[in-house]
Amino acid sequence: MSMLRKKLKKVDWSGYVFLFPALLILTLFLIFPIMWAFIASFKEIKPLEMKYSGLFNIPGEFVGISQYIEVFQNDLFIKSLFNTGYFAIIYIPITLISAAWLAILLNRKMKGVNFFRTVLFIPYIISIVSASLIFLYIFNSEQGMVNAMLHKFGGLNGPNWLSNSLLAMPVIAIMSSWKMIGYFMIIYLAGLQNIPYSLYEAADMDGANSFQKFWHVTWPLLGRITLVVSVLLMIDVLKVFQEVFVMTGGGPGDSTTTVPFLIFNEAFKYYRIGTASAMSYILFFIVIIITVIQKRSVDKRLG
Repeated sequence: MSMLRKKLKKVDWSGYVFLFPALLILTLFLIFPIMWAFIASFKEIKPLEMKYSGLFNIPGEFVGISQYIEVFQNDLFIKSLFNTGYFAIIYIPITLISAAWLAILLNRKMKGVNFFRTVLFIPYIISIVSASLIFLYIFNSEQGMVNAMLHKFGGLNGPNWLSNSLLAMPVIAIMSSWKMIGYFMIIYLAGLQNIPYSLYEAADMDGANSFQKFWHVTWPLLGRITLVVSVLLMIDVLKVFQEVFVMTGGGPGDSTTTVPFLIFNEAFKYYRIGTASAMSYILFFIVIIITVIQKRSVDKRLG
């Protein structure tokens, strides 16, 4: 014991003292809710029972994995998975390709390049609610700019975008992409500026054209950056909520009900806490599986 006390006296505890407030906040507002939701996913919690819940007391009857089974038998949950996938198919390619293309375009020494970088980054700092309201106006069926342009230049009567079950999700995806392109462009710019210029000089000596330099030098060396961007985009896809809440409310006909939006409704509209927690953990495991697959595919391509 005396040896242990001597060792403890030699330890500089000042760093731990400064870390303690952050660790306390992290535990109370992140780690504890994660553990609470995990336990709640195995319990059937009635709304009135929440009145008697405490910090270490989770009410409800233990029902095992029955709520996980019910979730997979829930037609709306399956539909929300497909809706989320539909959003991903539109959002991820548009955002990733546009961000990479703009980064390559603006990775040059030219007049006004910093101005254009700033302008393209501005949508990212706009709140999701504000961006959603902007696109609600742009795609308004009667007074929207898109339909006005279709009528003026094409003589067409534009559709009612957000009341169409096929078109509502693409509008949400385009808005989300517009908001995030500037952020991912900056990430790609950082990756581009770390590529040695000597590789391009060697490619010039071999007679490579611009496309060949991009395909054989730039894009392979951006593989790790692309993995990071892909994972971040997938996280965006699996947490898309505010856009749906503001622009469509999950409609028309549940065509824009995503998994996070359904979880919100289950927890705070219908007060099915256990079911919502089960959905959250299913979503969590889906994110892990997709991330592992993405990492392995990139490692195989770069290895």
